[in-house]
Amino acid sequence: MKDMAQTLPRITGRNSNHYLNFLLACKGKEECRSSLDISGPLTQVFLLGILAQSLGGTIKFDRKTRHVLNNKAADALLAPPPRKGWEQYYKL
Repeated sequence: MKDMAQTLPRITGRNSNHYLNFLLACKGKEECRSSLDISGPLTQVFLLGILAQSLGGTIKFDRKTRHVLNNKAADALLAPPPRKGWEQYYKL
């Protein structure tokens, strides 16, 4: 364990506060240390796995259209309609 700790990247400067870093990144004052380029697709994979387990079976997901191709119930759970008044925030 001690050997592995020496191979981890070091953050220079002040102590790393994940929440503060995120807020400062939103304000454009720092670069976010939790890249959405990585966490977005990774979260998508985890959620699709949970969906497949919950519904029981295999799902076929089209990454381009972001739809489940072989299960209408699963596809409906991916993109529920927004609540009234929130439609503007759901546009890509």
